[in-house]
Amino acid sequence: VTEELKFARFFASSHHFSPRLRAHSSTTREMMYHAHATRVMSCARASTSARTGSAATTKATRTALARQRFASRAPRASNGDSDAASARVANDDEQDILKRYEDVARASPAAFGGACATFLLLNRALSGVAPVADASSAQSRADVICLAMSACLVLTGLTWVALKTKPPTKVTLVGAELTTPYFAADASTDLRRELAWAWDAANAATNCDGMAIIAADGTRIMQAGIAASALNNPRSLAEPVPLGPICARARAESSGNYLANLKLFPGRVEFEPFFPINAQAVCVSPIGTSAVLVTCSRVQRGFTPNDQRWFAVLAQKLDNALDAARVD
Repeated sequence: VTEELKFARFFASSHHFSPRLRAHSSTTREMMYHAHATRVMSCARASTSARTGSAATTKATRTALARQRFASRAPRASNGDSDAASARVANDDEQDILKRYEDVARASPAAFGGACATFLLLNRALSGVAPVADASSAQSRADVICLAMSACLVLTGLTWVALKTKPPTKVTLVGAELTTPYFAADASTDLRRELAWAWDAANAATNCDGMAIIAADGTRIMQAGIAASALNNPRSLAEPVPLGPICARARAESSGNYLANLKLFPGRVEFEPFFPINAQAVCVSPIGTSAVLVTCSRVQRGFTPNDQRWFAVLAQKLDNALDAARVD
């Protein structure tokens, strides 16, 4: 309940929504927000009643009351929202079909062009027209034009088949796998819970294979996932890590940085103290002006634009958690 209340306060105070939630219309967003707020309030009332002993209702009764309250308060989606959602679903299905039959779609121009050329030659042979092309014959001129068009289709299909998109490189990271996340010694219990949640969410929802949160003074606040080989010793995790120019610029300018193909950047050496040397992609997100959130992936171009925006929202949530830990 405490975690739900904390996230609800952050959700209401910062007015930041996830990329998936921002894609909906204002009416649908309001409906989803009402659902989340109703769930948090029902959990809070249930916890208060259990502590004081004043409530005797069962869990099923509380759930029914929460659903009734949400049904009476939450607005209904308009027909326009339903049509837009149906259009998005249809578009996604169409893209899935094209992706599933990608090879067939690429070879279809060549197959169509070859079939057209075959039919033209059969028509020429069976129509009784002289096999020698005669410029004065209208059919001869039409056959030449159609054969040229068929040749263009065949060449286009062969080009599409030859030029396939190269799949992103995926490697096995060479480093020390941390079975449990490392936290700074002075981190409170609430802060550790927030940091552990951030790592679990990023690891489950994205191609994130390693995460590090480094303070401005070089203090390692958290390290999780697959780390550098030198961090196999627990003592080395407690040593400070100086921020490189990429991380320092992101913190100073409060703007993230994404290195999609890390091996092409000379500045990759600044991530070697806390990530494997063969990490393929790195995303840097500033946590206010006090720290940076750095994530790595074993997949080249492993983080999508939605992942980068989500990391930015996650960094703002961690900024609030760090501020609360300093106040405490």
